[in-house]
Parts: sequence; C-alpha cells; structure tokens
Amino acid sequence: MLKQLMKKALRKGAFFAFVTSVLLVSHFANADNCVSKKLSSPESATVKWVYDGDTLLLTDKRKIRIIGIDTPETKHHKQKAQAYGAKAREALRELLQQFDYQITLRYGKERKDKYKRTLAHIYLSDGTNISNWLLEQGYAKTLAFPPNIALAECYKKSEEIAQAQSLKIWRYKGNQIKQASSLPRRINGYVRLEGTVSKIRRFRKTLIMELESNTKSHIEIKIKKRNLSYFNEIDPDKLWNKTIIVTGLLKNKKGRRTLYLSHPSQLKVIDGEARTVEKRKTRKKSAILKWSLQK
Repeated sequence: MLKQLMKKALRKGAFFAFVTSVLLVSHFANADNCVSKKLSSPESATVKWVYDGDTLLLTDKRKIRIIGIDTPETKHHKQKAQAYGAKAREALRELLQQFDYQITLRYGKERKDKYKRTLAHIYLSDGTNISNWLLEQGYAKTLAFPPNIALAECYKKSEEIAQAQSLKIWRYKGNQIKQASSLPRRINGYVRLEGTVSKIRRFRKTLIMELESNTKSHIEIKIKKRNLSYFNEIDPDKLWNKTIIVTGLLKNKKGRRTLYLSHPSQLKVIDGEARTVEKRKTRKKSAILKWSLQK
C-alpha cells in the first residue's frame, strides 16, 4: 500500500513538474518585452484615442505612430477595412484600458515621420512592449524602417512565433509564403516570397537581386546603398543561386516588380533547409513550446 502511494505521489510530482516547466517556458517565451539601451529615457503619457492598432492620440494632442509594426487598416474615409483591422484596434483599446490608458514612450533615432507623427515604442507599467504584444497575438506584421531598428530582431522573433501558430492575420492565404517562380504578374502589396537568386547587380546607389520567375518579368529585390551596412552578416553579394525568403511591399509598375529591403529581418537564407515554412509541422505550435516538450 505504501509503495502504491509513493508511486502515485511520484507520478503527481512528475506531472506538476511537467506543467510547471511548460508554464515557465510559456512565460519566458513572452518575457522578452523588447527593450534596448539605444532607446531614449522613458517618458510618461496618457492615451486619449486609439485610431487603429499602430496609431494613437495622446491627451497632449500628439499623434503617435508606434514603431516596428504595421497592423491591418480600419475603415476610414475612402480606405476599406482590412481583415482584423477593427479587432486589432479593439484589442489594443482593451489592453490600454486595463492600465487606465497610462503609457511610457521611448524614442529611437528618428522622432517624426513624413506625416509629422511622433514615432515611439510604447510600454505599459508592467513592462509590456505594445508592439511586441500585438505581434505575439497575431494582430501585426513587423515593419523595420531605418534608422529606428533597435528592436527589429526582437520583434521579428515574436512575429515568427505567431506565424508558426497561424494566429489571426497569419491564417489568411494572402499572408502565406508564395513561390516567386510562379507568382502572378499583377500581384502587389505585402508579400512573403520564396525564390532562388538568379542574378546580382551592384550599382552606385543600389544592390539588385533578381529572383527566378516563370515570366519574362523577373522580381527585383533592391537594397539601397544607405541600408547595405545593416546586411553585413548576410552579405547579399554572395547570395547568387541561394534560396531565400523575402518579406515586404511588392510594387508593380508597368509590369516591373520590385521589393525593397531596408533591414535583414526581411531576408532569410533557407538554402539547404526544409522548403517553405508552412509545410513544417510547427505550424500550430511555437518552436519554443515544442522544444520544451522534447527536453
């Protein structure tokens, strides 16, 4: 009888240890709230209105464009609503309400955009980084726009976790990885493309990589000279015949298809790896949780 009780207790102990380890891993998966010493000192503020998932109005009348993310558009003027646009806005409103709309601003190198909006990373009193939270929930895509790129790599990790679990916006076909070789000519806007680099050309102000295509019009991936220094670890000059995944806005002008890269978080070299992320078994689980279960 005593042996049975001891075995039962051990089984329970193992179970609780397992649950505790999973909870801890889940916690630490979200514990990196994306901070950097490169940002400015914290500045307190109060939110008056939430325009959408990435734009706020403060009580001091400043309009804030949150750094590092892009959320789906909500309906305004002639702009049609995009999927999850309203839900992203409501999710952010509800989160801010829990903290009485009190936030902390931290600035990067550039404080204003061309629309005169204030650019800032937004934090809550418990340390939550708003950009990171929206990415983890699957409400936002990363947007690395120099020179405000101090947290770009951190944000990319959170985006990849949401993508692996097909959360919210990542459920849609339009946001899945497409093969550049068979991409319809008229597609433009946000894309995730997988393709083989067939040509590399360097000009005075730009480096251009061409992706193989089944049409006469190749897809050009451009990196402006001022942004090339960010790509030192990847070295785009050596990507000929490599398979890569690129993410960004594809512009289609008179049949000429161009995608600009401003930061290495938009480019992943997958030559020699398993093809297409969506085909992997990690689609419904984050890599971190799978790792915990294997240990």
